Amino acid sequence: MLSGFNLPNEKNFLAQKAANIRVFDATGKTFELYSLLGKKPLIISPVYTRCHSLCGVISNGVQTAINELGTLGQDFTMVSFSFDSSDRQINLAAYESRWKMDGVNWKTISASGKDIQRLLSSIGYEYDYDPATKEFNHPSILIVLTPGGRISRFIYGVNPSKKDIKLAVIEAMAEKIRPGLFKGFYLRCFGYDPALKTYKPDWRFIISTSAGLLMISLVSGLFIKSFIISKNQDG
Repeated sequence: MLSGFNLPNEKNFLAQKAANIRVFDATGKTFELYSLLGKKPLIISPVYTRCHSLCGVISNGVQTAINELGTLGQDFTMVSFSFDSSDRQINLAAYESRWKMDGVNWKTISASGKDIQRLLSSIGYEYDYDPATKEFNHPSILIVLTPGGRISRFIYGVNPSKKDIKLAVIEAMAEKIRPGLFKGFYLRCFGYDPALKTYKPDWRFIISTSAGLLMISLVSGLFIKSFIISKNQDG
């Protein structure tokens, strides 16, 4: 699931700002990366459009996960970022069409060679080019940015879990606003495991909270029962 590349040293990159580079999209429009942030987290999926192997698997896995979530555009936005400096507008447009991106909440973008290196260095993403095959060797990683452009979480693998994406987006959004009661409780029920690089249930919290709620329920039940008995006796 993971490549042989050095994966980002999370201690060095989490909470750090991604480089705000100049990018262009499938329509030929140029703009700053941070203009895509706004009020929602942004997820970056590094790929290159003329990839004949891994990138299609990555985009398929991402598409499956976000379709299952059903909150693209509502809770977060997404970009497939091409690190191939030879990609042009026509290549980005073809990639968007292939993966049925809407070009708004999920679009394909790229940049100049210099700006590509700036961005990928700032997020700890490593890759190389094989001149024999004319292909790039690269890992499969999603980078979740907060609305302020800080790296909130890395999500690894070609089949990202919708649970991991959902939890990472809630975490990233917390920079802007506090999560609601339900989302906050849902997030608290999981903890990120840096060894497994995924979210795991926090059973200690779940059990202690469940025990507390059970105790409150029992006490409330006894109180209501005694109140009803007392009222009947008085009557």
